[in-house]
Amino acid sequence: MKKLLFLTLLTLALALLPVMLLRGDLWLSSDFLHQEIAFILETKRMLATGAPWWSWNTYLGSDFIGSYAFYTLTSPFVWINCLFPESLLRYSIAITFVLKFLCMGWLAWAYLRKMGVSRGGSAFGAYLFTFSSFSIASLYYYHFYEPIIVFLLLMIAVERLLRRERWGMTCMTLAVFAVVFVNFYFAIGTLIFMLIYVIFRFFSGEVEFSFKVTLKGVAAVLVGILMCSALLLPVLNQMLVSTRADAQSAIDAIAMLNLLERLRTLFMPKIVEGATVFVPGGSGSYSNEACIAVLGLSLSLVYAWRHRDWLAWLLVVLLVLYVTPLNGVFTLFTNPLYTRWAYGLTMVIVLCTARTLDENRSVKRGVAGYAILASLVVIAFVVKVLIDNGFHVPGIRFIALMALFFVGIAALVLWAKGKMSLRWLKVAVVACVIGQMWLFLINLGTDSHSYKVLTQKIERGGDDVTCRCDFRADKGFLYYNAGLLRNHPSISTYHSVIMRDVDVFLRTATRDFWAKNKLRPNIHLDEMDALLSVKTIYDIDSMGNVLKRDNKYFIPMGFAYDSYITRSEFDKLANDTTVNLPLLMLGNLVVEDIDRGVLAKSMKHGSLDLPCDLDSVVAERRKCVASHFRGNSSGYMAQVDVPKDMVMVFSVPFASGFTATVDGIPATIYKANLCMHAINVAKGKHSIVVKYFPPGLRTGLWLSLLGVLLLLLMFWLEKRTTAHRD
Repeated sequence: MKKLLFLTLLTLALALLPVMLLRGDLWLSSDFLHQEIAFILETKRMLATGAPWWSWNTYLGSDFIGSYAFYTLTSPFVWINCLFPESLLRYSIAITFVLKFLCMGWLAWAYLRKMGVSRGGSAFGAYLFTFSSFSIASLYYYHFYEPIIVFLLLMIAVERLLRRERWGMTCMTLAVFAVVFVNFYFAIGTLIFMLIYVIFRFFSGEVEFSFKVTLKGVAAVLVGILMCSALLLPVLNQMLVSTRADAQSAIDAIAMLNLLERLRTLFMPKIVEGATVFVPGGSGSYSNEACIAVLGLSLSLVYAWRHRDWLAWLLVVLLVLYVTPLNGVFTLFTNPLYTRWAYGLTMVIVLCTARTLDENRSVKRGVAGYAILASLVVIAFVVKVLIDNGFHVPGIRFIALMALFFVGIAALVLWAKGKMSLRWLKVAVVACVIGQMWLFLINLGTDSHSYKVLTQKIERGGDDVTCRCDFRADKGFLYYNAGLLRNHPSISTYHSVIMRDVDVFLRTATRDFWAKNKLRPNIHLDEMDALLSVKTIYDIDSMGNVLKRDNKYFIPMGFAYDSYITRSEFDKLANDTTVNLPLLMLGNLVVEDIDRGVLAKSMKHGSLDLPCDLDSVVAERRKCVASHFRGNSSGYMAQVDVPKDMVMVFSVPFASGFTATVDGIPATIYKANLCMHAINVAKGKHSIVVKYFPPGLRTGLWLSLLGVLLLLLMFWLEKRTTAHRD
């Protein structure tokens, strides 16, 4: 174990330190920079409020728990990062990366030891698991390691329960809680994998099947999930009113299998999460390969050939699931090409490999056959790449990837023939791991410098939400979350989950909207800026130059209407491409048909003809606006002074968790302008206070408490049973 931890630290030092010294941090490009860093910063800000309910920096505003439970909120490693000041985040992320790898190595070692693997085999197997291609590719997604770590906890807990060891049921419950709490999405794939695993274990002959153990396992799973209710109920509420930005059905015919790419991910080291580097338009960006350095599938296939036990059959079944559309079972209607359960397959490969090494028998024939099979797949892949690139070699990264593969195959064959000792094969594995990490980090670190320069050019926002800002970039991927990164409430967000009403609003109002995680229209409309109370505009070109300017059509947050049209009337006009829909919404409030009878009392029915020019409409809306608008993590407040009974509208997404008072008297919030808040206000001066509390959180807390009580009862019963046995 000590050698494993030392070798893990040495590998990380050789792979990560040079990058840190060269660039000053481990911040990678694309999603890591736009989402991981931005989301950690937002989590830090929200947790510091003590009431992290509503994030003004996300979308046009969003439920914080529902939006960040998948990414950051439930990660102990993010909590560690939140303890550091923002200026030290680049160093704290490096520290938590090291901690994550150490945790993976330690728990993988513990599982392999429990499965009867020798100490040396467990250490080597744990190293292979810790630095598999899946783990290295997950550097790109900072939040992927937590699910891998708790998956290992669950593997150990399942074995304790199946073997009827002490505290098996309690350990199982705590492990399920950790799996679901840390990442509810990954928990789906993990629990499906564990169900398959348990079925094969019951038929192994190594553990005795009984309905009692089965019932204990089911009870442990249910109690573990129940303990997560305080998280799951708010998340469920958010999911019910949200849509995945780039969702695909798990049986979507156009997102079917690329077999060659899938096979490649089992044989070749991984260096970058993005197929366009190698196969333009391919599916590799979702493959999340399971390959382990140098050895690959070789010894696991040898094990499966020699044995006909539960582990061999489990490996075969998982390989079939991995390379066929059945993989979609683990994704449950998100994207069938995602293979984010590959850590499960990787552990089975590692266990087979470690047992084969412990047998200390010749593997010459098996390795030779594997080398031929893998080489044929890789050569076919190379031919495809060359064809797709007009027979031009894609670049140095492609050559390096090929070199890693063929050097690894050579080392494997030499070892199998007795020309190389196992110790030198392990050296080759370490060298391959460092090579993979180097290629991966160097390739994906190009944007971090641009981001640092950008943050120096954009001023930081304040704690109060006074208005939104519009960050516009020259189609640059880097700047999607510029507002979120710099603590500016912005109308531009790069996130995976979009509130359905906001999605409909933007798609309908702009008629030109790119929905892949980016909540922002492609085209610029001054009318949209006015409607969404945009005051400050940051124009960012492809070189990172920033031009700040005020929006001349700015209308403060909270403005009054005296005329309306109904939603059904608006929908009829939505199909007419000659109609300027944002301008129409500025001229007349769009009210839901069901609310017409109430809101019509304060307004007249407006004309369906287009209003006058934008200047006159904006001037009309500016006549009656809220003053002293202030937002916080639990809602907002504003002062208004209206000359007659009117309806005040705030560009805050409508959600069921909001409650409002006007001068301390409860008031109803209506949905208007497709997704915004509308509140009836009588003539005179008033104080409007709107509070937000995540729907389901109170009920979830009570259910979580019930789950904890059941866990304590379970612990007491197991303690009592253990005492009787003794």
